[in-house]
Amino acid sequence: MFEIENVENIEIKAQNNLDIAEKEKLICRELKNAAKQMLKSAKARENLAKNEIDLAKLKQRLAKKNKKLVESKMYVKDILGFSNNNLKNEEDYAIYNFQIAEIKRNYAEVQTRIAQLERQLVEEELKVVSKKLHVAIERGLLGKIQFNYVKLLKITAPSEKLTSAEAEIKKQQKKLNGAIKSVYKQSIQITEKENNLADLKKDLSEILTQREKIRPPSTKFPTNE
Repeated sequence: MFEIENVENIEIKAQNNLDIAEKEKLICRELKNAAKQMLKSAKARENLAKNEIDLAKLKQRLAKKNKKLVESKMYVKDILGFSNNNLKNEEDYAIYNFQIAEIKRNYAEVQTRIAQLERQLVEEELKVVSKKLHVAIERGLLGKIQFNYVKLLKITAPSEKLTSAEAEIKKQQKKLNGAIKSVYKQSIQITEKENNLADLKKDLSEILTQREKIRPPSTKFPTNE
């Protein structure tokens, strides 16, 4: 049985638990609203990145067709009087455009994976918010149970009632501890996804480095050669 002289301390703990529980609930509501907005943004970025992939693939197909067109012109260049320099320019630009489109496709594919992972992160964060809300509820219940115990102490309730109330406090404290532990476990999954996200962003940086190395071809002055 708790010592009688600790009644004031138990009362303070009860009030603190109730106060903190209310603040936790308020924060959880705000986090939930923010997460919902972030989820919409993540889905929008994911759709945009997918559109960029389709556009890059289209540009690659066009570049291939342009290269084949140049090859067709080469066969009849003497008959139609095509300039060697003009054909070389067209071929170089077709190759250049294909390379650029490929880089953009790779970039968009990584962006898509990033957007998907960001969406998954927000979904995980919503789960954490839900678990944090559960913590707040359990903490609030603990505060109420502690206050009930204080009332029993103040009226010098029978020992069996006090013993029962103490057992209830311990039981509720165990529930609260379990809820807090569940939040930590869910947070670990978020950390793992954040590490994966950092790796993907590093991949984006490497793709941009590749893009910087690709320069447009030197245009030769048209001649009748």
